Amino acid sequence: MEKNYTNIDVLISKAISGNATPEEMHELEQWRSAADSNRVLYERTKKAWDRSEGYLSEEQLNQDKFQLTAEYSNYLSGKIKRISRQSFIYKIAAVLAFPVALGIGWHLFNGGEKQLQLSEQFCEISSPKGHVSKCILPDGTEVWINTGSSVVYNTASFNRGIREVELEGEAYFEVTSNKENPFVVVTSHANVKVTGTSFNVVAYSDSQEFETVLAEGNIELQFNAGNRESLDIKPGQRAVYYPANNDLKIQQVEADMFTSWRNGELLFKDATLNDLVKELERIYDIKFHLKPQTLGNFRFRGMFSYNNNLIEALEKIKKTSGIDYYIENKEVWLRKTN
Repeated sequence: MEKNYTNIDVLISKAISGNATPEEMHELEQWRSAADSNRVLYERTKKAWDRSEGYLSEEQLNQDKFQLTAEYSNYLSGKIKRISRQSFIYKIAAVLAFPVALGIGWHLFNGGEKQLQLSEQFCEISSPKGHVSKCILPDGTEVWINTGSSVVYNTASFNRGIREVELEGEAYFEVTSNKENPFVVVTSHANVKVTGTSFNVVAYSDSQEFETVLAEGNIELQFNAGNRESLDIKPGQRAVYYPANNDLKIQQVEADMFTSWRNGELLFKDATLNDLVKELERIYDIKFHLKPQTLGNFRFRGMFSYNNNLIEALEKIKKTSGIDYYIENKEVWLRKTN
Protein backbone atom coordinates (compact mmCIF):
# COMPACT_ATOMS: atom_id res chain seq x y z
CA MET A 1 0.00 0.00 0.00
CA GLU A 2 1.39 3.38 -1.00
CA LYS A 3 2.16 5.67 1.91
CA ASN A 4 0.26 8.95 2.03
CA TYR A 5 2.77 11.77 2.45
CA THR A 6 1.25 14.94 3.86
CA ASN A 7 2.72 18.45 3.73
CA ILE A 8 5.41 17.30 1.29
CA ASP A 9 5.78 20.88 0.00
CA VAL A 10 6.73 22.08 3.47
CA LEU A 11 9.05 19.10 3.94
CA ILE A 12 10.95 19.92 0.74
CA SER A 13 11.29 23.58 1.68
CA LYS A 14 12.67 22.69 5.12
CA ALA A 15 15.17 20.24 3.60
CA ILE A 16 16.61 22.55 0.93
CA SER A 17 16.80 25.46 3.38
CA GLY A 18 18.65 23.37 6.00
CA ASN A 19 15.85 23.37 8.56
CA ALA A 20 14.69 19.74 8.42
CA THR A 21 15.21 17.35 11.34
CA PRO A 22 16.85 13.91 10.80
CA GLU A 23 13.40 12.32 11.00
CA GLU A 24 12.06 14.69 8.35
CA MET A 25 15.07 14.03 6.11
CA HIS A 26 14.38 10.30 6.42
CA GLU A 27 10.73 10.81 5.47
CA LEU A 28 11.76 12.96 2.50
CA GLU A 29 14.17 10.29 1.28
CA GLN A 30 11.39 7.69 1.43
CA TRP A 31 9.16 10.00 -0.62
CA ARG A 32 11.89 10.63 -3.20
CA SER A 33 12.46 6.88 -3.60
CA ALA A 34 8.76 6.16 -4.04
CA ALA A 35 8.58 7.52 -7.61
CA ASP A 36 10.83 9.00 -10.29
CA SER A 37 8.52 12.00 -10.56
CA ASN A 38 9.11 12.76 -6.88
CA ARG A 39 12.87 12.72 -7.39
CA VAL A 40 12.61 15.01 -10.44
CA LEU A 41 10.41 17.47 -8.59
CA TYR A 42 12.84 17.63 -5.69
CA GLU A 43 15.87 18.15 -7.94
CA ARG A 44 14.17 20.91 -9.92
CA THR A 45 13.06 22.67 -6.76
CA LYS A 46 16.53 22.50 -5.27
CA LYS A 47 17.97 23.87 -8.49
CA ALA A 48 15.60 26.83 -8.30
CA TRP A 49 16.71 27.43 -4.70
CA ASP A 50 20.42 27.25 -5.58
CA ARG A 51 20.03 29.66 -8.48
CA SER A 52 18.09 32.17 -6.42
CA GLU A 53 20.76 32.58 -3.75
CA GLY A 54 23.00 34.48 -6.15
CA TYR A 55 20.35 37.12 -6.67
CA LEU A 56 19.61 37.79 -2.99
CA SER A 57 22.06 39.12 -0.48
CA GLU A 58 22.68 37.20 2.73
CA GLU A 59 21.09 40.08 4.62
CA GLN A 60 17.92 39.79 2.50
CA LEU A 61 17.79 36.04 2.96
CA ASN A 62 18.17 36.29 6.73
CA GLN A 63 15.61 39.08 6.96
CA ASP A 64 13.00 37.22 4.92
CA LYS A 65 13.73 33.96 6.72
CA PHE A 66 13.24 35.67 10.07
CA GLN A 67 9.96 37.19 8.89
CA LEU A 68 8.60 33.87 7.67
CA THR A 69 9.66 32.11 10.85
CA ALA A 70 7.76 34.69 12.87
CA GLU A 71 4.74 34.34 10.61
CA TYR A 72 4.79 30.56 10.98
CA SER A 73 4.73 30.85 14.76
CA ASN A 74 1.77 33.20 14.64
CA TYR A 75 -0.18 31.10 12.16
CA LEU A 76 -0.02 27.73 13.95
CA SER A 77 -3.79 27.81 14.44
CA GLY A 78 -4.40 28.48 10.76
CA LYS A 79 -3.12 27.18 7.46
CA ILE A 80 -0.45 29.07 5.54
CA LYS A 81 0.38 28.59 1.94
CA ARG A 82 2.04 30.56 -0.81
CA ILE A 83 -0.11 31.12 -3.85
CA SER A 84 0.42 32.95 -7.09
CA ARG A 85 -1.83 34.47 -9.69
CA GLN A 86 0.44 32.96 -12.36
CA SER A 87 -0.35 29.25 -12.55
CA PHE A 88 3.02 28.28 -13.97
CA ILE A 89 4.82 29.31 -10.80
CA TYR A 90 2.26 27.88 -8.37
CA LYS A 91 4.33 24.81 -7.47
CA ILE A 92 7.50 26.65 -6.64
CA ALA A 93 5.53 29.17 -4.63
CA ALA A 94 4.07 26.28 -2.67
CA VAL A 95 7.23 24.28 -2.04
CA LEU A 96 9.05 27.38 -0.86
CA ALA A 97 6.31 28.32 1.56
CA PHE A 98 8.37 28.54 4.77
CA PRO A 99 10.82 28.97 6.37
CA VAL A 100 12.66 30.07 3.20
CA ALA A 101 12.87 33.62 1.87
CA LEU A 102 10.02 35.53 0.28
CA GLY A 103 12.06 36.21 -2.81
CA ILE A 104 13.44 32.72 -3.44
CA GLY A 105 11.41 31.87 -6.53
CA TRP A 106 13.50 33.83 -9.02
CA HIS A 107 13.88 30.97 -11.45
CA LEU A 108 11.48 28.39 -12.77
CA PHE A 109 12.57 24.79 -12.56
CA ASN A 110 12.23 24.09 -16.28
CA GLY A 111 15.73 25.41 -16.86
CA GLY A 112 14.55 28.80 -18.04
CA GLU A 113 15.97 32.13 -16.94
CA LYS A 114 12.63 33.89 -16.47
CA GLN A 115 12.46 36.03 -13.36
CA LEU A 116 9.53 35.93 -10.98
CA GLN A 117 7.94 39.20 -10.01
CA LEU A 118 7.74 39.50 -6.23
CA SER A 119 4.48 41.40 -6.70
CA GLU A 120 2.93 38.11 -7.80
CA GLN A 121 3.59 36.23 -4.56
CA PHE A 122 0.79 36.01 -2.04
CA CYS A 123 0.23 34.58 1.41
CA GLU A 124 -3.12 33.03 2.38
CA ILE A 125 -4.19 32.36 5.95
CA SER A 126 -7.32 30.27 6.33
CA SER A 127 -9.30 28.90 9.26
CA PRO A 128 -10.65 25.33 9.12
CA LYS A 129 -14.27 24.44 9.83
CA GLY A 130 -15.19 24.68 13.50
CA HIS A 131 -12.17 26.81 14.45
CA VAL A 132 -11.17 30.44 14.81
CA SER A 133 -7.63 31.36 13.74
CA LYS A 134 -5.59 34.38 14.74
CA CYS A 135 -2.61 35.85 12.91
CA ILE A 136 -0.40 38.93 13.05
CA LEU A 137 0.35 40.68 9.77
CA PRO A 138 3.81 42.15 9.00
CA ASP A 139 2.67 45.62 10.18
CA GLY A 140 1.55 44.27 13.57
CA THR A 141 -2.17 44.24 12.71
CA GLU A 142 -4.00 41.41 14.48
CA VAL A 143 -6.60 39.43 12.54
CA TRP A 144 -9.09 36.87 13.82
CA ILE A 145 -10.38 34.65 10.99
CA ASN A 146 -13.70 32.91 11.44
CA THR A 147 -14.41 29.31 10.54
CA GLY A 148 -14.15 28.53 6.83
CA SER A 149 -12.77 32.00 6.03
CA SER A 150 -9.46 33.22 4.60
CA VAL A 151 -7.29 36.34 4.26
CA VAL A 152 -4.80 36.90 1.42
CA TYR A 153 -2.12 39.58 1.11
CA ASN A 154 0.76 40.40 -1.22
CA THR A 155 4.02 39.54 0.54
CA ALA A 156 6.07 42.00 -1.48
CA SER A 157 3.90 45.12 -1.53
CA PHE A 158 2.16 44.89 1.85
CA ASN A 159 3.20 47.68 4.21
CA ARG A 160 4.76 49.60 1.31
CA GLY A 161 2.17 52.27 0.63
CA ILE A 162 -1.33 50.84 1.01
CA ARG A 163 -1.66 47.84 3.31
CA GLU A 164 -4.14 45.69 1.41
CA VAL A 165 -5.69 42.31 2.25
CA GLU A 166 -8.38 40.32 0.46
CA LEU A 167 -11.08 38.69 2.58
CA GLU A 168 -13.32 35.74 1.80
CA GLY A 169 -15.71 35.09 4.70
CA GLU A 170 -15.56 36.79 8.08
CA ALA A 171 -12.70 38.38 10.00
CA TYR A 172 -12.12 40.82 12.85
CA PHE A 173 -9.29 43.34 12.49
CA GLU A 174 -7.35 45.34 15.06
CA VAL A 175 -5.34 47.53 12.72
CA THR A 176 -2.02 49.05 13.72
CA SER A 177 -2.29 52.83 13.32
CA ASN A 178 -0.40 54.30 10.35
CA LYS A 179 -1.94 57.40 8.79
CA GLU A 180 0.58 57.44 5.93
CA ASN A 181 -0.16 53.85 4.89
CA PRO A 182 -3.93 53.16 4.89
CA PHE A 183 -5.20 49.63 5.56
CA VAL A 184 -7.76 48.30 3.06
CA VAL A 185 -9.89 45.15 3.30
CA VAL A 186 -10.93 44.14 -0.21
CA THR A 187 -14.05 42.00 -0.73
CA SER A 188 -16.26 41.07 -3.67
CA HIS A 189 -18.97 43.63 -2.79
CA ALA A 190 -17.30 46.51 -0.92
CA ASN A 191 -13.99 47.61 0.57
CA VAL A 192 -13.16 48.94 4.03
CA LYS A 193 -10.42 51.60 4.31
CA VAL A 194 -8.90 52.58 7.67
CA THR A 195 -5.69 53.95 9.17
CA GLY A 196 -5.99 52.28 12.57
CA THR A 197 -9.11 50.87 14.22
CA SER A 198 -11.04 47.72 15.27
CA PHE A 199 -13.86 46.33 13.15
CA ASN A 200 -15.58 43.21 11.87
CA VAL A 201 -16.29 42.33 8.22
CA VAL A 202 -18.56 39.62 6.81
CA ALA A 203 -18.17 39.11 3.05
CA TYR A 204 -18.86 35.66 1.64
CA SER A 205 -18.63 35.53 -2.15
CA ASP A 206 -21.71 33.28 -2.34
CA SER A 207 -23.79 35.69 -0.24
CA GLN A 208 -25.88 38.57 -1.53
CA GLU A 209 -24.93 40.88 1.32
CA PHE A 210 -21.91 42.56 2.86
CA GLU A 211 -21.65 43.55 6.51
CA THR A 212 -19.25 45.52 8.67
CA VAL A 213 -19.47 46.48 12.35
CA LEU A 214 -17.20 49.13 13.83
CA ALA A 215 -16.02 48.55 17.40
CA GLU A 216 -13.80 51.62 17.74
CA GLY A 217 -12.10 54.23 15.58
CA ASN A 218 -13.28 55.18 12.10
CA ILE A 219 -13.69 53.34 8.81
CA GLU A 220 -14.51 54.41 5.27
CA LEU A 221 -16.84 52.08 3.37
CA GLN A 222 -16.20 51.99 -0.38
CA PHE A 223 -18.71 50.32 -2.71
CA ASN A 224 -17.66 48.27 -5.72
CA ALA A 225 -20.89 48.71 -7.69
CA GLY A 226 -23.73 51.17 -8.06
CA ASN A 227 -23.50 54.93 -7.75
CA ARG A 228 -23.00 55.14 -4.00
CA GLU A 229 -20.32 57.42 -2.65
CA SER A 230 -17.94 56.34 0.09
CA LEU A 231 -19.46 56.36 3.57
CA ASP A 232 -17.87 56.96 6.98
CA ILE A 233 -19.00 54.53 9.69
CA LYS A 234 -19.05 55.48 13.38
CA PRO A 235 -18.30 53.25 16.40
CA GLY A 236 -21.23 51.02 17.33
CA GLN A 237 -22.69 51.14 13.83
CA ARG A 238 -23.47 48.13 11.65
CA ALA A 239 -23.60 48.65 7.89
CA VAL A 240 -25.32 45.99 5.76
CA TYR A 241 -25.03 46.42 1.99
CA TYR A 242 -27.11 44.55 -0.61
CA PRO A 243 -25.32 44.95 -3.97
CA ALA A 244 -28.14 43.36 -6.00
CA ASN A 245 -30.37 46.39 -5.46
CA ASN A 246 -27.70 48.80 -4.18
CA ASP A 247 -29.50 49.01 -0.83
CA LEU A 248 -27.73 50.02 2.37
CA LYS A 249 -28.90 49.80 5.98
CA ILE A 250 -27.17 51.44 8.94
CA GLN A 251 -28.01 50.26 12.46
CA GLN A 252 -26.83 51.22 15.93
CA VAL A 253 -25.81 47.97 17.63
CA GLU A 254 -23.85 46.45 20.47
CA ALA A 255 -20.57 45.61 18.72
CA ASP A 256 -19.85 42.71 21.09
CA MET A 257 -22.87 40.85 19.77
CA PHE A 258 -21.22 40.71 16.34
CA THR A 259 -17.59 40.23 17.37
CA SER A 260 -17.80 37.69 20.23
CA TRP A 261 -17.10 34.85 17.78
CA ARG A 262 -13.39 35.71 17.89
CA ASN A 263 -13.42 34.41 21.47
CA GLY A 264 -15.09 31.19 20.34
CA GLU A 265 -18.59 32.35 21.30
CA LEU A 266 -21.74 33.16 19.38
CA LEU A 267 -24.12 35.60 21.07
CA PHE A 268 -27.72 35.94 19.91
CA LYS A 269 -30.13 38.58 21.14
CA ASP A 270 -33.58 38.48 19.58
CA ALA A 271 -32.18 36.70 16.51
CA THR A 272 -34.25 34.41 14.30
CA LEU A 273 -33.73 30.67 14.09
CA ASN A 274 -32.72 31.27 10.45
CA ASP A 275 -29.85 33.46 11.68
CA LEU A 276 -28.78 30.81 14.18
CA VAL A 277 -28.96 27.98 11.64
CA LYS A 278 -26.83 29.93 9.14
CA GLU A 279 -24.02 30.22 11.72
CA LEU A 280 -24.28 26.60 12.85
CA GLU A 281 -24.05 25.39 9.25
CA ARG A 282 -20.75 27.25 8.86
CA ILE A 283 -19.33 26.01 12.16
CA TYR A 284 -20.25 22.34 11.82
CA ASP A 285 -20.27 22.11 8.01
CA ILE A 286 -23.66 20.42 7.99
CA LYS A 287 -26.98 21.20 6.28
CA PHE A 288 -30.08 22.17 8.30
CA HIS A 289 -33.74 21.78 7.30
CA LEU A 290 -36.75 23.37 8.99
CA LYS A 291 -40.18 21.72 9.14
CA PRO A 292 -42.12 23.85 8.45
CA GLN A 293 -40.07 26.67 6.93
CA THR A 294 -41.92 29.23 9.05
CA LEU A 295 -40.03 27.78 12.00
CA GLY A 296 -37.16 30.01 10.91
CA ASN A 297 -39.02 33.07 12.20
CA PHE A 298 -38.78 31.84 15.79
CA ARG A 299 -36.94 34.45 17.89
CA PHE A 300 -33.97 33.23 19.85
CA ARG A 301 -31.47 34.52 22.39
CA GLY A 302 -28.53 32.75 23.97
CA MET A 303 -24.86 31.84 23.63
CA PHE A 304 -23.13 29.01 21.80
CA SER A 305 -19.49 28.02 22.15
CA TYR A 306 -17.27 26.75 19.36
CA ASN A 307 -16.08 24.16 21.88
CA ASN A 308 -19.56 22.61 22.00
CA ASN A 309 -20.23 19.69 19.68
CA LEU A 310 -23.24 19.62 17.38
CA ILE A 311 -25.43 17.57 19.73
CA GLU A 312 -24.80 20.00 22.59
CA ALA A 313 -25.87 22.89 20.36
CA LEU A 314 -29.02 21.07 19.26
CA GLU A 315 -29.91 20.16 22.83
CA LYS A 316 -29.61 23.82 23.84
CA ILE A 317 -32.04 24.79 21.06
CA LYS A 318 -34.43 22.06 22.16
CA LYS A 319 -34.41 23.06 25.84
CA THR A 320 -34.86 26.78 25.22
CA SER A 321 -37.38 26.69 22.37
CA GLY A 322 -39.15 23.35 22.36
CA ILE A 323 -37.84 22.65 18.86
CA ASP A 324 -36.92 19.00 18.40
CA TYR A 325 -34.34 17.59 16.00
CA TYR A 326 -33.19 14.46 14.27
CA ILE A 327 -30.14 13.74 12.10
CA GLU A 328 -30.43 11.81 8.84
CA ASN A 329 -27.84 11.32 6.10
CA LYS A 330 -25.52 13.84 7.75
CA GLU A 331 -28.25 16.49 7.66
CA VAL A 332 -30.13 18.05 10.58
CA TRP A 333 -33.91 18.40 10.61
CA LEU A 334 -35.55 20.79 13.06
CA ARG A 335 -39.25 20.52 13.86
CA LYS A 336 -41.66 21.87 16.42
CA THR A 337 -42.62 19.38 19.13
CA ASN A 338 -46.32 18.76 19.69
